[in-house]
Amino acid sequence: MGGRAAEESGRSRKVVNLSVRRKRLKTKEKWLVVVGVALHAVYMLSIFDIYFKSPIVHGMDLVSPRFASPAKRLVLLVADGLRADKFFESDASGNFRAPFLRSVIKERGRWGVSHARPPTESRPGHVAIIAGFYEDPSAVTKGWKANPVEFDSVFNRSRHTFSYGSPDIVPIFCAQLPHATWNSYSPDFEDFATDASFLDEWSFDQFQGLMNRSKEDPKLKELLLQDNLVVFLHLLGCDSNGHAHRPFSSIYLNNVAVVDSIAERVYNLLEDYYRDNRTAYIFTADHGMHDKGSHGDGHPTNTDTPLVVWGAGVKHPKPISSSSHGDGHSDCGTRFVDDHMHDTPTPKEWGLHGIERVDVNQADITPLMSTLLGLPGPVNSVGSLPLDYIDMNKTDEVEAVLANTKQVLNQFVWKSHTKEATSLFFKPFKPLAHYSSLLDQIEDQISNGDYEAARKLSENLRDLALQGLHYFQTYDWLMLMTVQLSGCLFLGFLSMILFIEQSPPLYHAYTTMTVFLWTQISSEYRFIKALWRQLSGRKINYFSKVLAACAVAVFILEYLVNSFTERKLYTWCFLTVGAIAFIYLFKSIPWRSGIPFFVCGACWFLSVFTLMPAEIPDNNNLVIWSGVMIIMVGAAGRFLDQHTEGNKFWLSICNSDAKKPKFPMLFQLQALLVGLSSVMVSISTSHRTQNQELHVWHQFINWSIVGPSMVLPLFSANGLLSRLTSIFLGFAPTFLLLSIGYEAVFYSAFALVLMAWILFENTLIYSSKVKRLSSSFNNMEDNSLVDGRYLQLSDVRIPLTFPFLMAALLIFKLFIPFLLVICVFSAITKLNRLPRLGCYFLVILFSDVMTMHFFFLVQNTGSWMEIGNSISHFGIVSAQVVFVLLLFALTNVYTKDIHIGSVEGSSRKAIFSSGLESANFVLTSDPVHQAWNAIEKQKQINPNAEPSLFDEIQPENPTIIAFGTPPSSLSGQEDLVSSSSLKEDNFAHFEFLCNKTNPNFSLNPAAIQLFKSHYHELLQLKEKLVENSKSKTPSLVIITGQSVGGSVATLFTLWLLQGLNLSKVKRPLCVTFGSPLVGDEQLRQCVLKFSTWKSCFLHIVSNQDPTPQLFISRKPGVYKPFGTFLLCSALGCACFEDPDIILEQLVKANSQNQECHYGNILSDLQCKATCTFSKSIEAKFDSSLQASLITQLQAIGILSQQQPSKEIDSLIVRMKKHETKLLIQKKKNSDSDKKLNEMKVHMAFLEWYKKESRQPKIGGYYDRYRNQGNISDVNVNEFKKKLMNYWEDSVTEVENKPQIEGAHFRVRWLWAGTNYRRMVEPLNIADYYKDGGKNYKTEGKRPKHFILLEEWLTGVVKPEATPSKSKRESVGASLNEDSCFWAQVEEARILCNLVKNGSVDEKERALQELKNFEAYVYGSLKNYALSPEIFLEKSSFMQWLKEYKGVVEQPYSSLLLDFMKERNDQAYKEGTFNFP
Repeated sequence: MGGRAAEESGRSRKVVNLSVRRKRLKTKEKWLVVVGVALHAVYMLSIFDIYFKSPIVHGMDLVSPRFASPAKRLVLLVADGLRADKFFESDASGNFRAPFLRSVIKERGRWGVSHARPPTESRPGHVAIIAGFYEDPSAVTKGWKANPVEFDSVFNRSRHTFSYGSPDIVPIFCAQLPHATWNSYSPDFEDFATDASFLDEWSFDQFQGLMNRSKEDPKLKELLLQDNLVVFLHLLGCDSNGHAHRPFSSIYLNNVAVVDSIAERVYNLLEDYYRDNRTAYIFTADHGMHDKGSHGDGHPTNTDTPLVVWGAGVKHPKPISSSSHGDGHSDCGTRFVDDHMHDTPTPKEWGLHGIERVDVNQADITPLMSTLLGLPGPVNSVGSLPLDYIDMNKTDEVEAVLANTKQVLNQFVWKSHTKEATSLFFKPFKPLAHYSSLLDQIEDQISNGDYEAARKLSENLRDLALQGLHYFQTYDWLMLMTVQLSGCLFLGFLSMILFIEQSPPLYHAYTTMTVFLWTQISSEYRFIKALWRQLSGRKINYFSKVLAACAVAVFILEYLVNSFTERKLYTWCFLTVGAIAFIYLFKSIPWRSGIPFFVCGACWFLSVFTLMPAEIPDNNNLVIWSGVMIIMVGAAGRFLDQHTEGNKFWLSICNSDAKKPKFPMLFQLQALLVGLSSVMVSISTSHRTQNQELHVWHQFINWSIVGPSMVLPLFSANGLLSRLTSIFLGFAPTFLLLSIGYEAVFYSAFALVLMAWILFENTLIYSSKVKRLSSSFNNMEDNSLVDGRYLQLSDVRIPLTFPFLMAALLIFKLFIPFLLVICVFSAITKLNRLPRLGCYFLVILFSDVMTMHFFFLVQNTGSWMEIGNSISHFGIVSAQVVFVLLLFALTNVYTKDIHIGSVEGSSRKAIFSSGLESANFVLTSDPVHQAWNAIEKQKQINPNAEPSLFDEIQPENPTIIAFGTPPSSLSGQEDLVSSSSLKEDNFAHFEFLCNKTNPNFSLNPAAIQLFKSHYHELLQLKEKLVENSKSKTPSLVIITGQSVGGSVATLFTLWLLQGLNLSKVKRPLCVTFGSPLVGDEQLRQCVLKFSTWKSCFLHIVSNQDPTPQLFISRKPGVYKPFGTFLLCSALGCACFEDPDIILEQLVKANSQNQECHYGNILSDLQCKATCTFSKSIEAKFDSSLQASLITQLQAIGILSQQQPSKEIDSLIVRMKKHETKLLIQKKKNSDSDKKLNEMKVHMAFLEWYKKESRQPKIGGYYDRYRNQGNISDVNVNEFKKKLMNYWEDSVTEVENKPQIEGAHFRVRWLWAGTNYRRMVEPLNIADYYKDGGKNYKTEGKRPKHFILLEEWLTGVVKPEATPSKSKRESVGASLNEDSCFWAQVEEARILCNLVKNGSVDEKERALQELKNFEAYVYGSLKNYALSPEIFLEKSSFMQWLKEYKGVVEQPYSSLLLDFMKERNDQAYKEGTFNFP
């Protein structure tokens, strides 16, 4: 017997230790996932610090030119989206499209091609032209219409700038410029359906109007006669026409002639105005236009733009000489920013091969403009002055180049000094270490008249400065990439360096994450040591296998990386895999089998799809036949599952012992839904081709197919093949309904490959390539920490196959196949008895290897699409740590109960014991022991004197208030006193607990009498605690007491909770020891109305203490507990919350009339193992929940193992019901905010419906809904019902809450409820009057929740005396403030009919009410409280107005009729009408 007991005790300790180890491992795994998510998130941000850091710096000095300005003013004409070839070439008849600018090129100016740098978008192009620098890479996070940073421009340096054009471009440069006159047209003008050349004419008309006004405006004329003026006309027509009609269209080509005409008119206008030949002109474009009507990338059609310069300070045309290239280019030695070859001859089609062509980088136009005007160059410009355009003498020419050089050099010097000032180990740019001596040398050469040498040296210095700027732009790359990729413990030192260098916070985050990661790895020294011992004992062959596996893994991962841009690689991959799998399976399966042929065929079939076009063509027949194919695949899977019994090979995946489906006809139902979805696809396609709207029944059938089909797999048998087949059929209808072509066939092909994967893994298991687990209980215990077995080297194939398939699916961008992959992946981990979380970590490891590759492929140059793709590839692979985790959680719903056959033995389920776990937590928590220690100290304060009711034992951290036990007897104190009686005695301090449902409750007289007798002291204590809670760092408050002192402590805690702002402070904790109950069922219900208060009360009761059951035994069924009860016995303890079970167990407790010392009880229980249970109970009750509940009852001494089965069953049933009720309540509480968000979606649909109804012929959304003439009106009715049901329940819940809780609710949700009322009540009114109703407001027909929402709003928001500016401006999109406005309109129309047909008295009364309504409408309009929608021609209000004019005596005048007569509704809609 002794040996058996010792063996049993050892087994018990082993179970407990195993449970602790399992908990620790689970906790560590969860934290590992959380840390992994955070680490990947931080490292994803690193690319923005490495690749997308703004090159712009501020604080440089301007470089004033030392030469006279060639021009007094400059005109910049930018034809947005104009291609160079379309501008220069002739049309089909041989005529050139830009005759004026061609004459300029041939007679009085210079020309060339301006090369733009990708991204070739409008904002980057204009910034390059006007400010001189290329796209700020940090703009990738903001889009092309916003300015990431402030920058300098030629416009800033000018005396005044006149600018007209697009609202997307002109405000970028002029909105914040004080010395600018500008205007832009409305965005509504940009209509891609029409010829957009009128936009160019608009810009010219604005400028021409300015010049004409100057003849009558002396100040304007004086301004126009000043120096250093810039005129900028943005001509958007070519860009808009190119997008809409393509650059080969006649509209686009005709627009070229329009911009040429505008250039000619601008030139003639200014020359006639000034007549001084001091105006310079530049004509260019920001980017070109691809043949497809797009731009953004680096294609020559996008980067090559025309450049024509003429006027003051510009050289005249130069014929091609022997010193020039034969291709007509100027020998400027410039490498252009678009990296295309530009040494080809000028096309003959251009007709300009005899005139020298001077190509420039787009940013070079900025220094060209600055030089022509004699202005300092913009401080951020990186452009190089094109001397071949400037007509200056040698001295001024050198000075201009030197000014350009100094301006670029200033940026370099500033960046160099800034980096040197914040770096401990600064590494300068060596070629410019002595730049000052080079400047001195240039100055000496100028002084000596050696202008050619000075010019060349200046240009060389400028080139070096540009290289230096790039050097400092990428200065931190090496450090950041090192942190990103390697990292080590020594990087802690690097963090100190970053702090000293004042680096950005994210730099610290990168190093901190890396240091933390490697510190955590190093902290697992025991594991590392054990791993080293394990590896050191291996033979060399093992390491060869590891290296080979790593090499294969890296090869596959690199293959995947390249497949992101070349998806045809998957074709070769599946062809190869199919062949290798065929050979391997053919040798591994000892009998004749078609499995090798099936696996090979499936892989080869799938390989076809990556050869197909990415843009899927429509093929309705293919989608329909795909449905037939899906049914055939499902039927094959079902046949295989049912006809392989007795074959050991299929035993694992075709488990005949698994749980049978709940619906015998499940497969037939799923097949029917797949076939039905194919039919619906055919009908949908026919409607789409005929441009017909889908019928309501059609949409209903589609949704009826989609919803149930994805739920049905949950009711299938839990065998591996049967469940996966059901999942395949379950998602097929949704996939088919969303398909348009060959991707429908892909679904079946992909499923076949997944089945092939399962068969391959099953073959490995069957042929003993992977060791099987022992099914004995002892082995199960040893390996239970990993749910099966440990990972082995051969298991790497599974997670490697997983990202392979995941990456393949990224090409197709399909979500449903993702779910199939994860389901199969989960099934295979079950099949191989692998820990799924361990495989998940391996997936993330392999994804991180791919991430490192994509890290180096991130681009910060090129088109937005190229930049975005590089970021998205990096982000997608990095985000797999989160994305895969979410998919695991989602698919776990379908795969968690899959049963794998041929596994002998049992799998015990862990005990579910929330009560025991809660008890353990309570016993080990500090507040409980602190509370009891406080009671002990309170007894010792004045041992000889009469004890006080309470004492503040500890003033802070935490604050502890201990209530003592007065010597008075509790005998005869069992009767209750009602709250109404207390209120009559002027003691209403607990009335705040009352609510509509429970207006009254009762309390124990002994507790309440003690409370009343010490009221003033308690009030001072409450005020002190409330005041302390308002401090910056309020401490936790613990209120405790024993016996009746605990009852008073409970009442005081309730009173204190009423005075605290629980949204800002910690809730107090009330801990009582052996205290009697304080109130009845109504009190408990009142406390439960405060959703967070119940958790503030912990009552500790021993079965040896008679006090807690004192009132229960004398007044059975009257007293009811609330809060959490920790019931204790000599055997253990457990927590309970169900009041009925608590009462029953208190009555059953074998308490004796003796003093109970809770300090000793807590100490004893803390040493006991409370999670053990007897084998007899486990054997008797197979439910883990049932066994755990019995264990709880045994722990508190209520039950013994010998008790009758019926009594146990009855008690367990009630406890189970309570647990279920708690789960339902928790779910209900957590779903409230989610439900509100769903209602917001419904409201968004109504907002769309309202916007779509804002048409004169419809009359607005009220009348549209009232007439019910469209299918969307039916949808609106459904949304209206859902919204009304939701808000009726919510308002009723608020109304029933206590005053404090309800008020908090109202403030939080009031505005959402107000918006709902103003939107939905008019629809309810429409239904009411459509059915012939009358007197909506006065006869109680209005729903109560609308009335309450309106009353609550009135109590919070005070009406405005006059409408605010924002209210006037937003009235066009507003709702009627009075949600019953349309009810009053309906009543007014009824009154009009009464005036026509009623008696004399009825007519007189009706006319008076109509005039009252008229005054109400005018008052609402005056307050801008009505939506302009009421003025729509077909609205009920306008119909009433016509009827009203017909029934009142004429002539009749009123404020409302005068307002409507003068047609002021448009001014009202714009918010500009001023009421008298």
